[in-house]
Amino acid sequence: MSRMSPEITVETVASKLVAGLEFDTTMETLPTDMTAAIGDLIRHTAESQMAAAGPIIAVYGEEMHPNRSWKCEVCVPVAQAFGEHPTLRSHELPGGVVATITHVGSYDGLKATYNTMFDWFSQHGHTYAGAPREIYLNGPDEVTEEKLLTRLEFPVVLASA
Repeated sequence: MSRMSPEITVETVASKLVAGLEFDTTMETLPTDMTAAIGDLIRHTAESQMAAAGPIIAVYGEEMHPNRSWKCEVCVPVAQAFGEHPTLRSHELPGGVVATITHVGSYDGLKATYNTMFDWFSQHGHTYAGAPREIYLNGPDEVTEEKLLTRLEFPVVLASA
């Protein structure tokens, strides 16, 4: 079971320097691929003695497609940029105006929260302005499934009033 904060808010978020790990995935393999990628991200940042400066973020840079693979990235904010790394990429996650909603509960229930966001965009005539993000405010190793908090951020260009 999942619940969500019913409120979609619009706010400005700051750019973040991140260590990122890209991977290919499909609709069918996303849960397994995401879990593996997050594990790899945590391991590689720890091995490189990079201190996390915020929660793990998933960025869906390509449209999710039901019949083919697409690229996804998991990243974590870091305090300083780093040079060449065999697996991780140092880059800035752009800031700007985002529409946000917080999903409470199992990751399996995220689709309903996404649908709420999609409906909000359609109803208000707003335009997508970049890749959506999932920010994992806690994790399954910290809380029970029904207490998981996932913040969705969609970069947005607001329709004229």
